[in-house]
Amino acid sequence: MIGSRMINNAQAGFIIGAVIMLASGFVALAIWPREESSKDMERTKMTLKDLAVSFHFPKFSTSRDFHKAFGCRVCMLLSYQMISVYQLYIVEDYVHQTKTEAAGTIATMSIITMVVSLTASLISGPISDKMHTRKVPVIIASLLFAIGTVMPWIMPSVTGMYLYAGIAGFGYGVYSAIDQALNVDVLPNKEEAGKDRDRSFTPAFAISIIMAVCAAVFVLRIQKVK
Repeated sequence: MIGSRMINNAQAGFIIGAVIMLASGFVALAIWPREESSKDMERTKMTLKDLAVSFHFPKFSTSRDFHKAFGCRVCMLLSYQMISVYQLYIVEDYVHQTKTEAAGTIATMSIITMVVSLTASLISGPISDKMHTRKVPVIIASLLFAIGTVMPWIMPSVTGMYLYAGIAGFGYGVYSAIDQALNVDVLPNKEEAGKDRDRSFTPAFAISIIMAVCAAVFVLRIQKVK
């Protein structure tokens, strides 16, 4: 939202972005819960070889659900980024707005996305816990994101973009709230938990929708959790 206001002054936008990113690190350090000291914990001797081996990717034969959840995450992130990174160009070249008009549209979209995503994040986690299921919310989130992406594809207008921001934003908010819990539930080893023009944009919508649906298919096939 702030970045869209800098559309005619990119240099100031980069500077503000850098300052905010730098400040976020200090804020995180200031508010992040402190962990207890590890000086009295039992130490495990580890060689460089042991360290290298610890980064191995789990075998598919013994961690099928983990790989399916990983596939779900990859597909959802691809689906999200497929539209997100081209957002300005979509509004300018697909919806045919001027640069200044596009900035206003994106600012409004940002507000819509922020509100629905925060709302979805706050309610979906408790609902998932109460229903004792991770798969259903993620499937719903993936399909909502696909439906949201359909909106500007079939309706290349400001309204279509706002519908995208609202529906897809809500879906992604639900997904963000459940994703971490889902991936922890399918970990093979819980001890390692911390380790150019109009027509050119058409494939972007198609790929984004396909990736969102694929994400739903991947999580649907998970067997270890409901």
